[in-house]
Amino acid sequence: MADKIKILALGGLDESGRDCYVIEINDDIFVLEAGSSVPDKTIPGVDFILPNFEYLIERKDRIVGYFMTHGHDENMGCLQYVYKEAPAPVYCTNATRIIMESEAKRFGLKPNFNYRIINLKDNVFQVAGREVRVFQTVHNAAYSYGIAIYTDRGYIVYTGDFIVDFTTEDEAYYFDLETVEDLSKENTLILLSESKSANKSGYCAPRHICYDRLLKYFKDGHKRIFVACFWQNFYRINEICKLARETHKKIYFYNDYTRMVMEELMKADKSICLHPEDILHPEDILRVKGEDVVILILGRGEKLYHEFQKLVYRTNEDKRITLNENDIFINIALPTPPLETLATRSMDALYRVNCEIVWLKSKELSSMHARQDDLKFFISRLRPQYYLPVRGNYVSLIANAMLALDMNSGLTHNNIFILDNGMQLIFDDKPKPYVLSNENGTIKVSPVLVDGMGISKIADQVIEDRQKLGVDGVVIIASTVSRKNKEIVAGPDCQMRGFVYSKEAEPLLKTVTQIYTEEVRIALLGESTNYEPAINNIKERCRRYFRRENGRDPLVVPIIVPID
Repeated sequence: MADKIKILALGGLDESGRDCYVIEINDDIFVLEAGSSVPDKTIPGVDFILPNFEYLIERKDRIVGYFMTHGHDENMGCLQYVYKEAPAPVYCTNATRIIMESEAKRFGLKPNFNYRIINLKDNVFQVAGREVRVFQTVHNAAYSYGIAIYTDRGYIVYTGDFIVDFTTEDEAYYFDLETVEDLSKENTLILLSESKSANKSGYCAPRHICYDRLLKYFKDGHKRIFVACFWQNFYRINEICKLARETHKKIYFYNDYTRMVMEELMKADKSICLHPEDILHPEDILRVKGEDVVILILGRGEKLYHEFQKLVYRTNEDKRITLNENDIFINIALPTPPLETLATRSMDALYRVNCEIVWLKSKELSSMHARQDDLKFFISRLRPQYYLPVRGNYVSLIANAMLALDMNSGLTHNNIFILDNGMQLIFDDKPKPYVLSNENGTIKVSPVLVDGMGISKIADQVIEDRQKLGVDGVVIIASTVSRKNKEIVAGPDCQMRGFVYSKEAEPLLKTVTQIYTEEVRIALLGESTNYEPAINNIKERCRRYFRRENGRDPLVVPIIVPID
């Protein structure tokens, strides 16, 4: 009997990040990626968004491995959480291991993963008695790879993040064409390919290279250079280091965070080669001519853009570092959609300083994700029986599917699948594969929201309360009661914040206090010591009252403190 195969996503479909793809072959589960994503402003107080991994916890005895294709949060950020509940071997390169461990330490965590380090040159191995091949790809993380899992129906191939580029000289960014060509001689059952840039024409290369665009500023300028970059873009950091070395400039690490990240990256990516004489130490920053210095600013997400504003208003960590007319500020951090507004606002602040601004935007500099011709490369080489676009918003998934459809390579509406998180693609004894919907929510895919630097999980109600606080304010009313005497002995005291102006508050305070007092006295007359019903009644009555009076819906927090 042929292998029974199930493919589903717990995250990564119709969204950016939070990637987690589950491949079930008979009784074995292969987990490809376990990533996180960053929240937008509609989810206040949240640090990370994770896939819902209850499906994996319930089947933890069947998991044969987690495969982390490279060291980015959207691919590995969830692993430290799911691993605690569902441990299994972690297959990654040594570079990715270094990044994962460094990230965990940064958040005060101590992961104890069962690593199986992958050597990309010795790239065929066994997992649970099944052949697995990996092939190195070019991405902005060092030593990224794709994976092919053997089944008796054909290989299941997942590209990971990639671009087609055969020109790179650094071994950390090498495209393993030989293994891909070997796979092309085999039968590919299904190809899972990333979709982030599927709506963009041509190849990504050489649009991803910033070296040529920045060389003139390094070579011909007589100004001090600031360069801002996301810490996870190893490729761009590598380019900046090369430019500095070739133009005989010293690199100064802007703050402790940048210094710590660079120490980690130089361990993970040997191509980022800085000799001691290339690095300017803090005590020497005022002793070197500005034109001989490159100040490197690294950051994560919105924190990087906040550093721009700190520089402008001189609230940055090192007060000796200030921007002036003798500086060039180069921004090569391409913002993701949730960060675009903040990026624009931060760059606008920089223009207040009389320095030269260079902002490479997406029209000039491409993120290192497969464009249409990159995607066509894998489709034409592997000639898969079935095609599954993954990793991207719905519009990107559709663009990827339409691209495959238009190639006339045997892929049609019948063998290209567009799924949502939780939907299952099944290959069994039926003549054709079929899709099971997740309308009844059998597979939980609602995101897990985490705050406190990844310490506690947040319920949906907490997010709703935070949104109310931000929009309609809060009303807090409290008293101390005596159950024995059946009376309020102190209060009630009512406080309003972010709700109404003080002149308008007096009649509202009076009515809210009256509602509160009535409900508390009714509760005290009863026999139960449970004040929850009274609290709920106060919330509901106040909510109706506020909506009727001024159309607002503040967060109402009644507090009852018993003394006996």
